Amino acid sequence: MIKVGILGADSPDGGELLRILIHHPEVDLRSLYSPSLLGRKVSSFHHGFIGEQDLFFTDKIDPSSLDALFILDDSHLGKQIVERIDNWPELRIINLSKDRFENWTQYEFDYGLSEINRKTLVRGSKNAVIPSSPASVALIALYPLASHLLLTSDIQIDVDLPADSLDEVDKKLCTREIEERIQSVQRSFDQNVEVNISSWSANRAIRVRIGLKCPLGIDEISKVYQSVYDDHNFTFISNEGNNVAEVEGTQKCIISFSKPGAGLLEIEAVADGRLRGGAGDAVHVLNLFFALHEKIGLSLKPSAFGNKNDNSNSQNTSWFA
Repeated sequence: MIKVGILGADSPDGGELLRILIHHPEVDLRSLYSPSLLGRKVSSFHHGFIGEQDLFFTDKIDPSSLDALFILDDSHLGKQIVERIDNWPELRIINLSKDRFENWTQYEFDYGLSEINRKTLVRGSKNAVIPSSPASVALIALYPLASHLLLTSDIQIDVDLPADSLDEVDKKLCTREIEERIQSVQRSFDQNVEVNISSWSANRAIRVRIGLKCPLGIDEISKVYQSVYDDHNFTFISNEGNNVAEVEGTQKCIISFSKPGAGLLEIEAVADGRLRGGAGDAVHVLNLFFALHEKIGLSLKPSAFGNKNDNSNSQNTSWFA
């Protein structure tokens, strides 16, 4: 069993992470660090845990007793652990804190997005930073083109976030994150990336729409994407447009394409905004670190119900199929 600790277990991402890990067959939850909630049951703070195993918040965490540590807050303790990372050579750290990209390369953290970095995460990587949600979905949508050196124009990225996530995203930092990761794949890329971020009515879904120039037809583009993602477990290509009901509550990312004009390409990708670039990607990285199948603990149930005929929003919901 993988002995796991969570620093910042009282955060919203901590709740999402716990909901996955409590049913992960290879995880032993040891330390749920939140000094302000010391001794309280997790079910008294994060709802949905009544009837599950009894878990309690603690005010102590011993990295030497853990195999993996998730850092979800910006506390001084988390920064100390990262700075002293060499003291625990067997510990894997997965960082989701707000300041995770400060000096992350100095401490040899890898970028925790499997669609781009799976080989690195599997082959000897010990520590990872989890991408922001907009960057995670945008990079999944752009990576196949970058890997084939097909990004040759400016890129317009419009991100629709759940309303309660809007304040969590820094547009400038997100743009830089996307640009740097694109350049790490396609070193010749020197075009402009413009990111616009707004909220929309979907409960959990994030939608990313990308406009750029590309001479390839839809069939050729689909072949490029299928060649990259045919052996991935969570990213899929759709020819029927994207419906958020397919992704809410799951680790899936679904991509579709359209040609709005000659030489132009529009890409749309949807995913769950709390799992992609959050708890889902963090558990995905945990599985890769410990040589587990990628889907262990992540075969999650979609949270949408009934018929949703409108691909652009989640308002038209029926309890009956």
